[in-house]
Amino acid sequence: MKIIRVSSVVYRQHLKSGPKPKFAGEGRDAFETLLIKVETDEGVTGWGEAFPHRVWPAIRPLVDSLIAPGCIGADPTDIPKLMKKLIYHVHGVGRAGPAMYALSGLDTALWDILGKVKNQPIYKLLGGKPLDRIPAYASLLKYNDVNVVTATIEEALSRGYGDLKIHETGCDEIAAAARLLREHNGGSLMVDVNAPWTLPEALAATAPLRELGLKWIEEPVWPPEDFAGAAKISASGVPVAIGENVLTPSDFARLIATRAVDYIQPSVAKIGGISIARDIITAANQAGVAVAPHSAYFGAGLIATAHVSAALSPAPMIERLYCDLTESPFGDWYEPVDGTLAVPQGPGLGVEPDLNLLDKLAVN
Repeated sequence: MKIIRVSSVVYRQHLKSGPKPKFAGEGRDAFETLLIKVETDEGVTGWGEAFPHRVWPAIRPLVDSLIAPGCIGADPTDIPKLMKKLIYHVHGVGRAGPAMYALSGLDTALWDILGKVKNQPIYKLLGGKPLDRIPAYASLLKYNDVNVVTATIEEALSRGYGDLKIHETGCDEIAAAARLLREHNGGSLMVDVNAPWTLPEALAATAPLRELGLKWIEEPVWPPEDFAGAAKISASGVPVAIGENVLTPSDFARLIATRAVDYIQPSVAKIGGISIARDIITAANQAGVAVAPHSAYFGAGLIATAHVSAALSPAPMIERLYCDLTESPFGDWYEPVDGTLAVPQGPGLGVEPDLNLLDKLAVN
């Protein structure tokens, strides 16, 4: 079997009616998904997802001009060989960022092909035991409004979610969320503040949160690679999670070795795909460091995270961005039922995109 074509597909889903929130610092009424498609001479096609937010226009040219030519004629089932070659091939444009995001999508597409060839779901290829469903936590967007935050949390709880994450920096919003969860079911509350503070600012901002019993605060310090600063927040009494902006496997190795934070968060669509996420999670498990993968996606990246979590996590739980979107090429798989997502049981990713919907929603 040989690769004959590698291409990218971008599609856009719009938010349904409701307050216009923020995500990654921007007002949002839609989300783009960037898929990497790998085609073979035997008719087997694999799908992956590259981190799309803000940067997808920079990724597509890299796929076309730098990555795709290096794949043609390669055996897609020899993933280590091909990925090693490509990682070296593109290192001149950076060991992280758009080139690695593109390779992340490619790696996942190769695993999708491998699973189809072996007629196994990816989580079983990774050594996972049979598992039907995994808990999902609702990851709210940012509203900057106590009333909207509480109303959205109440809605999420009514849909069966037990644990929540909010993207708020205001003490009023965070305290209201903690109180609501405590009164409802005592579920876990996580807070993602998206690296807004210097270390002194972060220490001051998180001090009032110690009594709330947060499961973690995510990326409290700017820059995100200030691991020593994140460790000081953790030592102050508020558990810390970082990882979606940890840029290389060696950085994760340092995080694990130093136990700088309470949770590490590798992102399948950013760090190098399923292969590198597997290695990071395996190392963390061996060191006794907790893992909570980042998965702010709606396509193959979310599906891949479900497989990795199902196979490798001692206590799997998956992040699902909490928003209602227009129709999805991956169907209703990504809609949780009673706060859980199904682990796909078909070969490879186990969920195939609807090509007609991809065409309808495509962004060129």
